[in-house]
Amino acid sequence: MTTLIVDSACDLPKALIEKKNVQLLPATIIYDKNILQDFRDHEQTISMYKGGILDKDHDSESQPTSTKDIVRILEQTIANGNTDLVVQTVNRVRSPTYEHAVEAASTLAKRYADRDISIRVQDSRTIFTGQGVLAAHTLALIDKGVSGTKLRRMIDALSSKVHAYQVPANVIYLRERSRKKGDNSISWLGAIIGRALNISPIVLALDDKTFPVTKVKGFHQAAEKLFRHTLKKVDQGLLSPFVCISYAGDPKDLNTLPGFNELKLAIKARKYQLITTPMSLSGGVNLGPGTLSVGFAVEPYDWED
Repeated sequence: MTTLIVDSACDLPKALIEKKNVQLLPATIIYDKNILQDFRDHEQTISMYKGGILDKDHDSESQPTSTKDIVRILEQTIANGNTDLVVQTVNRVRSPTYEHAVEAASTLAKRYADRDISIRVQDSRTIFTGQGVLAAHTLALIDKGVSGTKLRRMIDALSSKVHAYQVPANVIYLRERSRKKGDNSISWLGAIIGRALNISPIVLALDDKTFPVTKVKGFHQAAEKLFRHTLKKVDQGLLSPFVCISYAGDPKDLNTLPGFNELKLAIKARKYQLITTPMSLSGGVNLGPGTLSVGFAVEPYDWED
């Protein structure tokens, strides 16, 4: 049986992670000189969001899992009797986790050269809820007995079609965190205008690229626009039966956002599966508390307002 390993930025619910024996590569969260490894503990994550620990007034950042720690985690996974490992990481443009995983896999390939051990490392080409969709799809294929090269090729083909949208609650926060990571795609002028006019961008991560597709006045209006857009794609048909939605806060608050319940009913009617979860702490640190993310897989298209 193939074992899936993902980094903690992947927006999967803890219950699904435990049920499917998914192994985690935990990011390190540093906030106000405190250090925490993100193992996607829902209660802890929601508590940190509610407590304002990740707000812009606090000094916080995320660090990827080191090569040394990945080697240790994979060794333990192998020691537990798992010999066919697939490691999926946040896209390589946004984080060095992929490179760290490749280095770890190379180290272990030499260490276990005399054993039948397979370690495949995949760049998900996406982030957050996009990773959640790809991981859930991978688990469904594994349950059907798909493995080895066939599994890798099927997931590689899907990864470039996974759309992960984000609606940040505070564009100033997003801009400052992006600058820390060397991403200047959100200009200071644009951030000031966003704050002054209460403008919320809808940002798309697709095939290792991240870019805004539109902007809407007001976070709730932007969330509704994204939900209705997703509902349209659901009605047209998806390439994977999973829709993943995460929120940098308590997921129960999704029910208060306009358009969410209609989308939930449409997903159920189409017999697709809705996955909801708190956004990873890595996502919250980089995008800001209150951020909404929605992921699904379709053929690439041009956004139309």
